[in-house]
Amino acid sequence: MQLHSVLAARLGGAALIIIAGWAPAYGQEAQATAQAGESTPSSEASIEHLSTVFVEAPRIGRGPGVSPTGANSYGIVADDIDNLPAGENSTITDVLTQMPGVAIDQNQQIHIRNTEGPQFQYQINGVMVPLDINTNPPFISMLNPMFVSKADLLDGILPSRYSYATGGVVDIQTKDGCSDTGGQFSTLAGQRSTLQPSLQYAGCSGKLSYYLSGMYLQSDTAFSSATPDANPIHDRTRQGQTFGYFSYPLGDTTKLSLITSAAASNNELPNVPGLPPQFSLAGVDGFSSAAINSHLNFQDYLGIVTLSGTPEKDLSYQIAYAAHSISQEFDPDNAGELIFQGVASTASHKDRDNTLQGDLNYKAGSHTLSAGFYAGEYRVAADNASLVFPVDANGNQSSTTPVSVAVNTHATNVLSGLYADDLWQIDSRLRLNLGLRWDGLTGFTKTNQLDPTLNLSYMLNPATTLHGGFARYLQVPSFSGISPDTSAAFAGTTGEAGPPGISSPLAENDLEWDVGIVHHLTPRITVSQDAFFEKTEHYLDTGQFGVVPIFAPFNYVHGTIWGSESAIAYKGDSLSFYGNFTIGRNLQRGVATGQFNFDPDELAFINANHIVLDHQPLYGASAGASYKWRPFTFSLDGIYSSGLRGGFADQEKLPTVVQLNAATQMGFRLPGIGKVYDRFAVLNLLDRTNLIRPAEGIGIFQSAYGPRLTLSNTLTIPF
Repeated sequence: MQLHSVLAARLGGAALIIIAGWAPAYGQEAQATAQAGESTPSSEASIEHLSTVFVEAPRIGRGPGVSPTGANSYGIVADDIDNLPAGENSTITDVLTQMPGVAIDQNQQIHIRNTEGPQFQYQINGVMVPLDINTNPPFISMLNPMFVSKADLLDGILPSRYSYATGGVVDIQTKDGCSDTGGQFSTLAGQRSTLQPSLQYAGCSGKLSYYLSGMYLQSDTAFSSATPDANPIHDRTRQGQTFGYFSYPLGDTTKLSLITSAAASNNELPNVPGLPPQFSLAGVDGFSSAAINSHLNFQDYLGIVTLSGTPEKDLSYQIAYAAHSISQEFDPDNAGELIFQGVASTASHKDRDNTLQGDLNYKAGSHTLSAGFYAGEYRVAADNASLVFPVDANGNQSSTTPVSVAVNTHATNVLSGLYADDLWQIDSRLRLNLGLRWDGLTGFTKTNQLDPTLNLSYMLNPATTLHGGFARYLQVPSFSGISPDTSAAFAGTTGEAGPPGISSPLAENDLEWDVGIVHHLTPRITVSQDAFFEKTEHYLDTGQFGVVPIFAPFNYVHGTIWGSESAIAYKGDSLSFYGNFTIGRNLQRGVATGQFNFDPDELAFINANHIVLDHQPLYGASAGASYKWRPFTFSLDGIYSSGLRGGFADQEKLPTVVQLNAATQMGFRLPGIGKVYDRFAVLNLLDRTNLIRPAEGIGIFQSAYGPRLTLSNTLTIPF
């Protein structure tokens, strides 16, 4: 049965493309941090700040590296973002897919190293953002590339500071008013009724540094189109976002900072025309599936207050409090949803959370010692009122008059963790990172776990770094999608789920090994190769409760994830380019929770066989280049995917995906205005039809296609 709702088209899952690679830094990151004046004592950058070692080669800007603790690190700066075809008007996922191991999915979701969407986390100015910020696609609208000064993707063997969502860490340094003074106004206009004005401004007022940005977007491409046509049906969006960063020194060694963000969007859900009616509704005849009028709306508010300081030369600390509120509201077309899927659910999912985190770093000779804590309270409310039809003993519709079913779930989930870490500079070439972490979780899921991490970095010569390590990780489920009583509530109706099962998900337990090499061919060219292997227990995925549009986590029993990533990056004065290639698989067997997401035959097959999950293709590649010539900048990038998975138990291989994007920008002066930049961009230059999702798959009920040929023009006025 086709499912109209995008919620039922599963917000987690397969990847359009995986971007591969990484490379060395052995101190380049420390050098860049010192030059930028960053002081985030609890981040990877802070460790570099305290222990400036392996500074042998100049930083090339964009490119792969190795963090001080031996994790893979891939960094980009604001200029790299501006060199993308869409520049600062790119989505944050377009930026992240330029990094190793990142896959882009339908509805602008991303996956890192073949993990499901919630299994990575964000860090802004050294502070971990609350976990529920990962719920896609709201975070896509909350975070935009305008305020990014520098971004690093950390993955592989992470230090013990990180837990709960360890597929990767997106570490963002925001623009700062005292170093990025000034502002700009920009307006993008393009096909699909797209209009996106934005404004940003940064400055200093005495000791106060401030940065502010805001944007508004309207277009006819709220979500991935459900049809291959160039213009999606019923896919209008209106959204806005604001961001602010403020910092104030309280003395020579102490700083107080504030991050604020607010985002909201109103979105139509795309339709598929010509679907046959599945159910009969009293008093309604001849309803077209193209006329269904359902909406999925989001609100997202975040505030982070941080106190950081260096009371002594070798001692630094940070303590941060974050308050966050996120809500998803699904407003169905009752008649249309009932006729074509048998369920019309008005759903409201809200998460209000408070988190507190603290970090302490101390440099003692050849050791950099770190310790810290995390405490998070995630208060979840899921209220769903559904209209469904009664069914008889054979599962056939027994009445054309719907009945109402209400499911309301409320819970407080508490996360707590403690860690200790030692970064030991054994000699001038060899560095060892050892860490131990304890975590506990109560609420929908109850667990506690002790996790070690070990990572070695060795400088083979001034141009080459080897690294390798092992870690055990704890991954927690997405709290906002859990609804334990839903399955029983829909018994005897058209909303009844598949086989009985366990509703509350389990925490995921992972063992990961990672090895790699990074080499500077020249001061401007870096190449890298990395391989990883992971054993998973109770791997977390996401799916829907039958045809009811409720996004929920579930677990597989056990499996393995493996991959190999290669990358090259070049940064010149006029020309820069990058290229990445990956091979990887995620294999899982058995379903441990959420069994009602599957039909009985599919469940039996998965319980008896390893299946390939749909998070990435077997082969993926990406590449891009930019060239500056006089007042012009030319940009080109592209992605390739060997095809995702779909159909019964993901046994079907989908077609390949190829997408090329290009742009040209010219700078010129206008009398009375000054410097102006005009950028003309083409999305999907070949106008290729790319199927991201099939109509059927695990947790999939509607096809999703990549964007078609789209022209846009952006005018930017600095001031």
